[in-house]
Amino acid sequence: MAFRVPSSTPPSTPDSRRSSRHNFPSTTPAGPPPSRYIPSSTPAGPPPSSSQFGASRQPQFQKPTFKSSPPKKTTPFASSRFAVPDSTPLGSSANRGRSGFRAPGSSPPYGSDEDEEQHSDEDDVEAMRELETSDDGVDDSDNGDEGEEYGEEEEDEEMEEDEGYDGVADESQTFASRQRKYDFLTIAKGIVGPPARELTEPDEMILETEKLLGRLSESENNNNPMARSETIADVAQQLLRLWRQFSRTSFKSSVHGAGPPNTESSITKANYLVSLLLQLHYPAPPSNLGRSSMFGLSRRDAQRSSPIPKILLDWMNTYHRPDTEIGHVLREQRGYSANPGYWDAVKYSVLRGNFAATIKLLKGGRFDVAETAPIDGFGDQGYEGVQLKNINAVVSDAIALIQECPAVASDDWDVKGHDWNLFRKQVSQTISDLREFAEGDSPNRTSQQSESDPFGMSASHNNLTMQSRKAESNVPWSIYENLLVLYNQLLGSPDEILGIAVDWTEAVLGLAIWWDGDDEDGPKGSLAASRRSLARSHGTRVADVTPTSAYRQKLCSALARVIEMNDSSLSINVSSPTDVGLACIFDGNLEGLAYILQNWSVVLVTAVVEIASADNWLKPASNDDVDGFDKSDLMVLSYGRQGEKHLDKDDMLIRYAECLRRKDIVRSPNLQTTQEGWELAIQVVGRLDDENLANEFIGRMLRSLELSSRERVDKILDLCTSLGFVDQSNTVAEKYADQLRSSTRNYGDTLLYYARGHQPQKIQEVLQILVSECLVHSVSYPPVPDLDDRLKAFITSPQRTLTDLSRTDLEAAQLLSTYLSGYATVRKFYDLRDEAVNLKPGEKPSLRPMARKLAAANALMVLISSASSSIRGGLYDPAVETVIQVDVLLSLLGEALVFVNQPKRALTLPHLYALLAAIEDLQTAPSLIYKQAEECFATTLATARGADPPGSPRSRLTKSTSNLTTASSQFSLVGSSMLGEGSSGGDRSTENSGVLVKGGKSEAKRAWDWRGGFDKAAKGEDVIRLLRLGIAEEIGRAWVEE
Repeated sequence: MAFRVPSSTPPSTPDSRRSSRHNFPSTTPAGPPPSRYIPSSTPAGPPPSSSQFGASRQPQFQKPTFKSSPPKKTTPFASSRFAVPDSTPLGSSANRGRSGFRAPGSSPPYGSDEDEEQHSDEDDVEAMRELETSDDGVDDSDNGDEGEEYGEEEEDEEMEEDEGYDGVADESQTFASRQRKYDFLTIAKGIVGPPARELTEPDEMILETEKLLGRLSESENNNNPMARSETIADVAQQLLRLWRQFSRTSFKSSVHGAGPPNTESSITKANYLVSLLLQLHYPAPPSNLGRSSMFGLSRRDAQRSSPIPKILLDWMNTYHRPDTEIGHVLREQRGYSANPGYWDAVKYSVLRGNFAATIKLLKGGRFDVAETAPIDGFGDQGYEGVQLKNINAVVSDAIALIQECPAVASDDWDVKGHDWNLFRKQVSQTISDLREFAEGDSPNRTSQQSESDPFGMSASHNNLTMQSRKAESNVPWSIYENLLVLYNQLLGSPDEILGIAVDWTEAVLGLAIWWDGDDEDGPKGSLAASRRSLARSHGTRVADVTPTSAYRQKLCSALARVIEMNDSSLSINVSSPTDVGLACIFDGNLEGLAYILQNWSVVLVTAVVEIASADNWLKPASNDDVDGFDKSDLMVLSYGRQGEKHLDKDDMLIRYAECLRRKDIVRSPNLQTTQEGWELAIQVVGRLDDENLANEFIGRMLRSLELSSRERVDKILDLCTSLGFVDQSNTVAEKYADQLRSSTRNYGDTLLYYARGHQPQKIQEVLQILVSECLVHSVSYPPVPDLDDRLKAFITSPQRTLTDLSRTDLEAAQLLSTYLSGYATVRKFYDLRDEAVNLKPGEKPSLRPMARKLAAANALMVLISSASSSIRGGLYDPAVETVIQVDVLLSLLGEALVFVNQPKRALTLPHLYALLAAIEDLQTAPSLIYKQAEECFATTLATARGADPPGSPRSRLTKSTSNLTTASSQFSLVGSSMLGEGSSGGDRSTENSGVLVKGGKSEAKRAWDWRGGFDKAAKGEDVIRLLRLGIAEEIGRAWVEE
């Protein structure tokens, strides 16, 4: 069947997007189409041989000789057939419609202003070719047989048509690298409400997020930058997997904007944005490395993360799935091409990287029922005869080409990489071969080509000539045009990508996904442009060195391009938080994104800000170039508006901690992990950079926190200590010890928490009260049955107990080790003295009587020496730290009476000298010292005669006990503040001596009691006189015996 002139207007997309983007004249014929009876100029003979368009058309790539550095961008193969003029509307979005995906626009006619701008850079392009082919002496001719196959003699033709291959045109010549139309930070502030004050996230998600952020915080102490970077990336990936478990991914994008509809949960909406942001900074590791490529190149593990194009495609196919007609087309029973949306489905599947669907659509097209046949003038039944045969041939070649795509052949999505670079050259060759096959050496084609308009498609050209080209084509024009569009998509042509994209999100992502990685110059004369030009002169590209950074910059420039087009069908819905949040991600505006996120999930936004801060990409978005200056620099330079506040990690953490503080309990589903809200709040505040702000917040929170149990206090102390909040830890410990001191007789915990609060003065106060009770009653106090667990551990196993404490708080262990010794020695003395009388039936004493008496005498002498150490020579020295105060010295001397004038001597000569020295020091000490010792002695004798003690130990613990100089760390056990007025009267509470000593004197069993030999009116002088006499006799006996 002869090819007939189409009976209707060719596919020129009347609802063209391009018409709304540029004010260019339409290329659609204004007049009626040619009559169907015009004789066809299509040759009646068979189609061209396969040598012109068949298997031989595909270049045979050889394995390259280089193996190390990334390949340099090379020029297309030297063949006039291989050039791909990107300026032609033939096969571009200018001459196609998208009935199935919103009506696209048509391209502006080439040869217009864009062409003039494009050709103004020809000198730069030519210079770049020279640099790339001459650098290191490597050019196309060095790579195996490539130079021989394509022929260097065709180089001049290649140079003329090279612009077609570089289909991803230099965007920076038309669009700035960052858009200036919208202030997304201001927009974000205006469309969201105040930050959430309550946490709605599941407890499990909060706990697991905190665990991962704790690991992130610990990595700051790692001095290995590589290990730290790996930790940050791993934490980011684990957080993404965690958050995805608590959010939905199956939802249809709203007609009013991208992303989840308002009915979705806040976590789902926040995860929609965060999942893209973090993957742009921390791509997941590839899961299928090591497969061989289509060109036989070994794909060793040269990259540590998945290619960004693959990540962007996966994100789009997971989270951003607008309604399309691909499924509807695939349900077509007659043949896919019978559906009006067939070619739109093919091109959209390529945009989405769904090559499996692309191949299926092409294989199942059945063009004998194609819907485009009537448009091309072949009747309503579809294509047939030679035209059908030609269609099947070119479509088969398209299928074969796609099957050789690196993404299909080896799952290689590194679109900027070497394999894709070779594949794009193969696509360019296919385009050239298709043109040769379809139009050959048609005079209508060649006569209309010029340097600025290679295809002769300018709006000023004669429409009849265009119709002649269509009539002479060996491939029906609709098929021819759509295949060229498909191939240009594979080349990454921005016009084709923007034409097929459903919304602005797909447009921006599509431009980045199919980018070939070539550097984009910034404004001419800028330092960045100079650096990139220098890098290219050395054969390197930013995309090869820092791909994640390069792709983020590409997304930024792609957003600028889409916005600058002012296309209503690709406009951003600035009233949609999701749209604005996505735009902030593309624009690199983390602060604006944070305002959007904090209205949905405080947990997610805080984690994102912490990761950004840890990896040094947390900075305010600004259109002003102030890189290289930190806060202090800008403060010195008075840069920026006064009062302007940017995104701050500490502010986010404080807000998060406030929300956590309001939660009572946070527990995992299996109840294995249960934490109170304040615990997590302290952990969060521990990650603040501003120590003063952290201390202020924790202090305020702890003051309002009820110290209701020892377990809670221990948690607070452990957290504060581990996070370095020593002052807050000390304050809480002291507060709790004061609480115990005033309301309980739990002396062990009181001592412990005073030690944890690093309060030596208060430790001494408690211990001296205990010592005084022992001496006043001449018995161990508290009795063994009344000892609390902590105090019992201090007395019975001090080494183990203090060793355990030292692992948590070394200073607290040292304080207790120092001051507990005096009280422990007093108890040891009384326990040795009374061991025999307190034995239970069947028990035996640990020591024989004389050995026990000698041990008791040694313990007593240690106590006397300690008590008298502050009054050596009769002079009081307040700087001397003692564990036994001088106030009880007379009572201790009374206990020594039993060891003199005994049949068997218990005191050694040094003991006797020490006793005599203590007596002399006491008698010559200041009168206030002796008076206080006398009052303590009188109280001891009065208690022995049945008088009530002067107040309970607990009541005395609450009183001020300092009666000496303020320069002394010592205090008095006696005086009106301690012992009350006289020996009678006092507190009649149940905590009197009867309770403390199990019913008073009748129930306290003692081996001996020195108080029984004195009446109530005895004075300290009486004890001293008796003791002096006994010491003199003992010393005489010692001299005689020795």
